[in-house]
Amino acid sequence: MVRNLRGVASRIGVGVAAGALLLSVAATGGVAGAATKAVPGGNASGGALAKIANKQKLIGPKGTGLTRGITSTSISVGCVYTSGDYTGYVGGIQAAFYEANKKGIDGRKLTLVPCKDDTGGVQTNVSEVEQLVQQNQVFAVLSLTQNILDGSTNFLSANQVPYYGWGFNPGFCGYRWGFGWNGCLSPVLLPASDPISKVDQGNLAQAIIKTSGLPASKVRFAVQAENSPSGTSGDADYDTLFTALGAKVVYSEANFPLTTGVDYTPYVQAILAAKPNIVFISTPFSDVGGMASALKAAGYKGITMDFVTYSPGLLASSAQLASALQGEYINTQVVPQEETSSAYVQQELAAFKASGQQPFLTLGASMGYAEATELIEQLQAVGKNLNTKTFDQTVNGGKFTSYTTVAANGPGKLLWPAAHFLPADCSVIVKVSGTAYNVVNPFKCYSSYTIKS
Repeated sequence: MVRNLRGVASRIGVGVAAGALLLSVAATGGVAGAATKAVPGGNASGGALAKIANKQKLIGPKGTGLTRGITSTSISVGCVYTSGDYTGYVGGIQAAFYEANKKGIDGRKLTLVPCKDDTGGVQTNVSEVEQLVQQNQVFAVLSLTQNILDGSTNFLSANQVPYYGWGFNPGFCGYRWGFGWNGCLSPVLLPASDPISKVDQGNLAQAIIKTSGLPASKVRFAVQAENSPSGTSGDADYDTLFTALGAKVVYSEANFPLTTGVDYTPYVQAILAAKPNIVFISTPFSDVGGMASALKAAGYKGITMDFVTYSPGLLASSAQLASALQGEYINTQVVPQEETSSAYVQQELAAFKASGQQPFLTLGASMGYAEATELIEQLQAVGKNLNTKTFDQTVNGGKFTSYTTVAANGPGKLLWPAAHFLPADCSVIVKVSGTAYNVVNPFKCYSSYTIKS
């Protein structure tokens, strides 16, 4: 499991480890100390920003009535993912499909074509996506991989194929046929002329500030990122957001080397000299534990947080890592299985058990279940007369919202087409204790902000 998560971090270039890319952290051009203002506007579920987003022009052809993958009794769905990084993903899809197929969708059942593994390669992803559409004749494609880039998403869009995934890549922002399971995570990828391009996720700062118990004005924020473009852009984004919310950015560097055997001492000393009380560790995954441990050993008493080390089963599999991460806070976007009071989590676990699987929610399993649920609800809304035209008109018509049929405390609701432009902006903060993740700030959806200079 450690190897799997390291793969995610290293391949994505994770300057904010998975923060900069995986959590939509892209630069908004802000600088620590600059005069900025954060204007709240809701999120993909509704509010002022959603009203603006609903009026924006979508990229890609409108549905023309194609019936590829649809028969009177079945709907074929494809799947492509990076198996080494997202254990349990296929099981999550199967659990949701099993539940839907017990009643059927207007006389049809979902058929999952055997999922394809892109083995971490962009071109492999393109080839597999083309095969799913041209040979397997699927109606929709589910995905969980950073490799679903322009070659894949442009092909899917041109062929009117609804596609789903973790919306941190360009094809999930502004594209008619691209559906992020928690919306568009990188509005900054939109054209600069688009008013939504200045939007930032409130949860990236608000969740940990709330957890700290400090007023924003008392927060002294520091971030240590890796030496990469995503590390630099992630730092700029955090600096802008924390500053706009009233906190003080006391340290912001993207100079951590992408090599093994790094001496943490100079970075720890520089951070401590700035006297922060919240530190984001945005190094490669393999160095998060080392940095956290080194900060504590040097006498740091404040909060350290990262975005990548929540993965059920991870801590139990590595005593060394668990020891290094004691007291670490983690911001994650899924409703974690540790949030046992969540009716949605109980719904997931019941679906896994009913489908003959072990009721255990890995990160991949949770996302697979969310994506499949998103698709199922859309298909149910379209009804019996299903084709790409009726699908497009129903889902992108301005009146459809995802996750309205799930149990309470589930993923943030997504109003379409607004969610093609905006994030759900939801997260939970867990804290490492022993080999367990304890929920310290329950799953919640925050307001996204327009950042103004």
